[in-house]
Amino acid sequence: MMAGFIDAIAFLYLGGYFVSFMSGNTTQMAATAAGQQWASAGKAAGLIGLFVVGVTIGSLVGRVGRGDGRLAILCTASALVFAAGLIHALADGVAPLLVTALATGVINAVLQRVSEVKVGITFVTGILVRVGQQLADALCGGPRWLWLRDLRLWAALPLGGATGALVYQQLQLSALWVAAGVLLAITGLAWLSESRG
Repeated sequence: MMAGFIDAIAFLYLGGYFVSFMSGNTTQMAATAAGQQWASAGKAAGLIGLFVVGVTIGSLVGRVGRGDGRLAILCTASALVFAAGLIHALADGVAPLLVTALATGVINAVLQRVSEVKVGITFVTGILVRVGQQLADALCGGPRWLWLRDLRLWAALPLGGATGALVYQQLQLSALWVAAGVLLAITGLAWLSESRG
């Protein structure tokens, strides 16, 4: 949900570029490069690169963190989104959204730690493919409701996106503070869960 929330803010501010939906940025990069719109292609490529760096950071942090690494990853993502809000408070421009591209990459590392779904949290096509495959399995006598698990995972992205867009309409880039607060709350809940157990 947080990836969708943050992505909607970036999409609206950047005019059609994403910080978590790299399929969209890849298509944008290819189409604009083919049209020799190098600045647009470069913007998409830069966001893709930052996202990959974020995934790398999240994966490394997860390896050195306690337990399954989830708490360390959430702390890192929270710090990055908080930093993005702080950067926005100090200066105008796209810099806060560059930091959020790193953060959404980090957020994707959490899913790899806690779910059987072996795709990133923002890889909607892969999740929907699994839903379709699981529906086919259910129709052929397999687990009847397994597809609902992945459908819920998919639903979190558009729900977060719609919420992020609504908050952005009211707060513009200051909506990043809302994202930072929610991530901090999620991190706190993860810490409580880990300390109890």
